[in-house]
Amino acid sequence: MTGLRELRAGVAAAYDRLGMPSWPDPHPDLASPRDEEYSRVTEPERYRIVHARARVWTECLGAVPGIEVTSLAPAALDEDGHPDRFDRGVRIASRSPGTVPLFLLETDAPLSEREGTLAVLRIAVGRPELGLDMLPDCGCDACDSGSADLLDTIDDTVGAVIGGPFVMLRGRDWRMWWHPDGSTSEGTARGLSHTGMERLCRRLADGEDAPLPRGTEAWVGRSWFD
Repeated sequence: MTGLRELRAGVAAAYDRLGMPSWPDPHPDLASPRDEEYSRVTEPERYRIVHARARVWTECLGAVPGIEVTSLAPAALDEDGHPDRFDRGVRIASRSPGTVPLFLLETDAPLSEREGTLAVLRIAVGRPELGLDMLPDCGCDACDSGSADLLDTIDDTVGAVIGGPFVMLRGRDWRMWWHPDGSTSEGTARGLSHTGMERLCRRLADGEDAPLPRGTEAWVGRSWFD
């Protein structure tokens, strides 16, 4: 039976055969960017690696029995009041009970001060607008952390969803996503600290019928490989 470790190894091997660009972190050891880097985008075409990595994940997951891949047409994307759109995308879902679908959404974002576009990948869960990560999050030279960091982030985020357990909580002006190796939150629910929200996520992941803050949506996903 295919597991997450085997999948990650297969994704890395298939991606390496593509011969995509790679580059080191230009700010090693947490070095501060120079002022001029904030207004500069060097070689924006190299960021196509994020689309390539997502497509390799799609291919590898689609080859696993019980996992279905559905192509998505370009569509508007309103993520927490920030209107945008994606140009291509896939919905990847396991037929195993208790799992949540994964979305890999590609955008060709126009550059503001030069011709061309910047490849942007959104990773979402449950619905396309429920984003977990956007890569690159900026694209300017000041925010560049090297190609390996981008690829590792994609792999880690996809792995958190499909490896399970995974919990996403979303309120009107806050959200949290949790998995056994960590959590991320934006804002906090009324009456709950970040630590309190983590405890709630753990209870939901353990199958408890835990009460949610008013107006909260919850997505609780098991591993796709149980």
